[in-house]
Amino acid sequence: MKESRAVKKRKINAELTAQEYVVILKHMVQAMDGNCMVYMVNNLDLSKEHDHMANYCPHLDFRAFLKWKKNIWYNLQTHGAICTCCHLPQIDDSLHRWISQGKSIFSECLYPDRILPLAYAIYCHTPTHRSAESAFKIQWPTDIQYAKWLCSKPVVALKTNTMLILLWFIETHWFQKSKVL
Repeated sequence: MKESRAVKKRKINAELTAQEYVVILKHMVQAMDGNCMVYMVNNLDLSKEHDHMANYCPHLDFRAFLKWKKNIWYNLQTHGAICTCCHLPQIDDSLHRWISQGKSIFSECLYPDRILPLAYAIYCHTPTHRSAESAFKIQWPTDIQYAKWLCSKPVVALKTNTMLILLWFIETHWFQKSKVL
């Protein structure tokens, strides 16, 4: 009887943790809405024109980004289902609905052009890059090694290291800066 209660309690705690994770990711995606991810990382003035897609950002080498992006591959066994357009884990329909079979992922995904441009901008912006290396006690001498780390086994139970670094950035840099503004 005591064992079954312990198992039930662990299951409830795991479900609460998953629900809390979904809430945190929703909050993160909402914070990113309407902002150029490159502007966010580079501490550029968000009161100026920043409501463009990453491929139109004057502060992003888009060709280099596309080349780097080809190194981002998740393992279904390790990471679970990940949207190949926005890179959010597909763990809850309220966070990210499943893309219809045979439909264009780019027309159905609600969050395109946010997460990977932000992850790439974190690597390219030296102060933020160094801060991330210090926070995660790792070094990424090349963008390829950084991409491989993003797709490796998660450091914590957040499905991907991409989510880990984005949550870290939003919490430690973006929300802190927003409080000052």
